[in-house]
Amino acid sequence: MVNNGRLTISFCLIVILLAQTAAAVDLDVVAHVEIVEGIVLVEDTAINFGEVALADGTVTVPTDGNVSDPDFISFDATNVSAGIFTVTATAGATYDITLVENVPVVGLALDIFRLSIDGGADEAGSDIFPGIVLAAQISTFDIGADLMVDQATASVGPGQTIGYRFTVDFN
Repeated sequence: MVNNGRLTISFCLIVILLAQTAAAVDLDVVAHVEIVEGIVLVEDTAINFGEVALADGTVTVPTDGNVSDPDFISFDATNVSAGIFTVTATAGATYDITLVENVPVVGLALDIFRLSIDGGADEAGSDIFPGIVLAAQISTFDIGADLMVDQATASVGPGQTIGYRFTVDFN
């Protein structure tokens, strides 16, 4: 009778071990990935507001480069130009574009950015342009902005540069 008990316990242990082994299964599978080139931004032409008076006011350089000067502070519109960038990215993909001043100059400020892609109409927005779909792998971005001058704090002098950040985020 004792042998039957040991035999029963041994049999149960073997069944349990076999059941656990049968519950483990290996399956080799694959993962899919599509490699795309990263986004490349190249500045071809810097935004240039030209010569501006030390006076309170705003000068606008739209994406077509034609200056708007309601406060009559622009002296020489011959050197005025919109910023021009070449953007290489995945055609047909959606991007969020952000333009913000990031290196300020006392008395000067950049704001209300404008964006035109491949000669199209200006995109709505002022600093953030969400959901932009690029039709071509290589696109031309024209960037315009407002320059605001504060006479009380701006300084006279050539070669003043205001930094701004141009960010293109893949969605």
